[in-house]
Amino acid sequence: MKVSHLKASKTDYGLQLQSTNFSTIEVQISDSVSQHLSQLAEKVDDYFPEDPRDGHMWILDPFSVDPTEEDVALPSHLESQLLEVSTESTLKLQWGKLDLGSFWIAVSKEYPCLALRAVKHLLPFTTTYLCESGFSSVATTKTKARNRLRAILEATLRVSLSPIPPRLDLIVSERQAQVSH
Repeated sequence: MKVSHLKASKTDYGLQLQSTNFSTIEVQISDSVSQHLSQLAEKVDDYFPEDPRDGHMWILDPFSVDPTEEDVALPSHLESQLLEVSTESTLKLQWGKLDLGSFWIAVSKEYPCLALRAVKHLLPFTTTYLCESGFSSVATTKTKARNRLRAILEATLRVSLSPIPPRLDLIVSERQAQVSH
């Protein structure tokens, strides 16, 4: 690193350097760091060759995308269906009330091919989410303190990963409280 044209000034805190209009900083990255960053960029490109959103923004909001634009990666018969969806007022009302997956399932009644294409692009994100939440539950449940409780670990995971909320009032009502002696 090379720094030039700095002005030294004495302050209450001691000697301080300040930049001027002519100050420059030159940073020279070593060849090994540069080579490593290049290899890292190549690996990232191998794993993620393109942005998955390119040509698929119509899935996230079919009412704000122009189906005739080049950034919509659809065959012509699906482009016309997307145009119909984007101009249909009843679907526009449903768009504000439903989540993304439910909206495309509702669209599938009238436009099954277009909805199927949208759901196929959305599906990997939901399955990844379920896996990630499962790993988080395992990490939370399987701590050193609970490691000794191997017998109930499986039952605990089943309860923590289930989308069905437990009926604690029913469970508590079936148990008798321990009375003091």
